[in-house]
Amino acid sequence: MTINDLLDGHVGLDIECLDRIYLNGDVPNLQVSGQVANFLTRHLGYPIASPAIFEKIGTRFRDEVRRFAHERRIR
Repeated sequence: MTINDLLDGHVGLDIECLDRIYLNGDVPNLQVSGQVANFLTRHLGYPIASPAIFEKIGTRFRDEVRRFAHERRIR
């Protein structure tokens, strides 16, 4: 199974303007509080399911996007 097979029918790309692309992920199981706690503790390995983890995830993602753009001289 490839990532394309896994995401088929679950992911859409919505382009809102010519200079920005927004990627929104929707994971139905994570819309239930118990599943969010399970994701944060069992999947990510954090001992406590804290909302502060989402800030860490977001910050790491933004830093990686900046690094990617910088390395490829994308403005």
